[in-house]
Amino acid sequence: MKSRTSFFNPTLYRKNLTRFWTLWGLTAFFGALVPISGITMRLNGLLDMNAAEFALLYYDGVCYFAPAATLCYAILCAQAVWSYLYNARSVGMMHTLPISREGLFVTNFLSGLTMVAIPWAVVGVLCVILSLMCGAFSWGPLFLTVLCVLAEGVLYFSTATAAAFVTGNVFALPAFYFLFHFLAPMLDALITTFSSNMIFGLSTRVYTGVVDWLSPTVYIMKNVSPNSVYVERPIPGHPDITESVLQSVTLEKAWLIGVYMLVGLALLGVAYALYRYRKSECAGEVIAMRWGRPVFRYGISALFALGGGQLLYILLFNSFDIDESPYQVLPLIFCMFLSGAIGYYATSMLLAKTSRVFKGSLRGLSIVAAGCVAVCCVVGFDLLGVARRVPSADSLKYIRLYTANNTYYLLPGDDDAVIEELRDVHKAIIADRDYIQNELKNDSQKGEIDFTKNAYVTFRVCYYLKNGLSVYRDYFLWLDKDRMAEPGTYDNALDRFINSTEMKLRRLRFNDPRFKVEHGNISLQLRDDGFELSSRELEEILYAISEDTKAGAWGQYDWFENDASTYAVYLNFWYGVQDSMIPRSIDNIAVYLRPGMTSTINCLKKLGYLKDSDLITRAEMQKIWEERDKMLNPSDFSEEIDPSEITLEDIVYPSDEVSTETAAVFPQTAPVTEPVTNPNAPDSQDSSPQTPAESSAASSAN
Repeated sequence: MKSRTSFFNPTLYRKNLTRFWTLWGLTAFFGALVPISGITMRLNGLLDMNAAEFALLYYDGVCYFAPAATLCYAILCAQAVWSYLYNARSVGMMHTLPISREGLFVTNFLSGLTMVAIPWAVVGVLCVILSLMCGAFSWGPLFLTVLCVLAEGVLYFSTATAAAFVTGNVFALPAFYFLFHFLAPMLDALITTFSSNMIFGLSTRVYTGVVDWLSPTVYIMKNVSPNSVYVERPIPGHPDITESVLQSVTLEKAWLIGVYMLVGLALLGVAYALYRYRKSECAGEVIAMRWGRPVFRYGISALFALGGGQLLYILLFNSFDIDESPYQVLPLIFCMFLSGAIGYYATSMLLAKTSRVFKGSLRGLSIVAAGCVAVCCVVGFDLLGVARRVPSADSLKYIRLYTANNTYYLLPGDDDAVIEELRDVHKAIIADRDYIQNELKNDSQKGEIDFTKNAYVTFRVCYYLKNGLSVYRDYFLWLDKDRMAEPGTYDNALDRFINSTEMKLRRLRFNDPRFKVEHGNISLQLRDDGFELSSRELEEILYAISEDTKAGAWGQYDWFENDASTYAVYLNFWYGVQDSMIPRSIDNIAVYLRPGMTSTINCLKKLGYLKDSDLITRAEMQKIWEERDKMLNPSDFSEEIDPSEITLEDIVYPSDEVSTETAAVFPQTAPVTEPVTNPNAPDSQDSSPQTPAESSAASSAN
């Protein structure tokens, strides 16, 4: 009778489950504590959830908790079922059993996958019981959650299995496993940090995320998310008050989990191929395959050189002012080579299981040195032209710009002329690179800076490209008032761009369909008080500011302005991005009230928020508070103060009126009486003036 090859051994399967029952049993026990707590709360009447809230709970687990938990738990299961591969006696014994390698592979994989699934099954059953107790059971979210959790279990245990056959050492297994899952983002962070310290305009604050797709955990947690829909409904017994109620939930981009499961199955096939040709004698080796040893040796050397080289440079050379750039090429080559050599010899000792690895190592060290020189020269001298790159207009999806204390969003098609001006400004900054770096380098030698003629400015621009990538640049600029009058300088180009009519219109974002004001408030610094503004009030105030903008009283950005010349009153507005091309976000602007903003002052007076006594500049307010501090804490001031010469009338506390003496010293702005109304505002009884208390109540109702 012809024999058959068995791909599954029930005895070995049961043996694995019973042998490692403490692993999956304890995991299931601790996982079950959460739903059991919910069941207890439901029995006591402390928990009530609807079907949508249970769906959100399931999907949050799929997106955030399950990837992290399964990532850590799967490697423990893999270490359990594949532990025999790392001991010469165990692997010899297993390979003498009447079970083929195919049978061993399939049986151990299925038993390990079962151990991964048991805790999730226990937690899932208890969650179903809880949903039934709440009367909120729903098949759809439950079925999708089960599929996603199973797919994540297959993904992580498959990658753990692949890592198990790459190495022959039980301690190296988790290292290879986590390195596989997080090598890409780790390299991204190291390369970004390394390049940003050598290339003009690059920033360490930005993580590119270009290769996040090579890290399943990171990519799933960033891109797969629940999308919740809420509706407003009146609270029973309080018809004038509404509450937000979750109506429905969908799981966005859940198909990505299925794609990663297929990748995991492909790696499982690679692991099976490795097992067929794996030699039993490799038990105990760090790398099971001979061809993988050079890759491991030079790969770890590169990581040591890139990460350790930067650390050594900071420790040894960071205190020396040796170049206009933070890193100088020659010292950095030395630091990288020293760190790379440490990594090279450390991996060589691990592979050889001895410390006698120095003989004949010159060739390997030469390769490490050549790699360090090549990387430092390419990046240090910007041979790839990264610092000079300004994306073309036809490659853009949209642009986010931050400068002059404001954020701007520019879209191709709507802002083509402005985008071209921005690109010209960016090119002017790049062209003046040497001047900018020299000015910043000599910052400590400038002495006392006259900020009426000079200023430091942040210029951050991010080009989001149609191919899904982005180009981010962050510049810290030195502005000079004399250079600002010279055409061809970046100072002049930046000032003309920001103070152009087009940019002024975008600064306030009034009547811009891409933005919607979400909420706002007014802050009265003299009174140390503030009020939330209702939606109707926001519309009226924004219209008034837009009128002042057209009149030239607001909108002109003064790079060298003394902020103390503005009134001690400012408004904050928070805007929500409404355009589908731009990711949903909240941006805010602060508008300081200044002399000449007649329309805005009238509007605030009409609404009952502003009094004549509030129209005091910040410089005047500072002097008033200094006088108060002198009386209350005379020992803090060197000059002699005669208490008999100071009366309480000299000290202005937050109040509705300014004292006679203060009014004499600090004359108030003449009150304006012309009312300003917004023709676009609703014509209703709400347009009547309100006191701050009434406005605050209206804001709460809204």
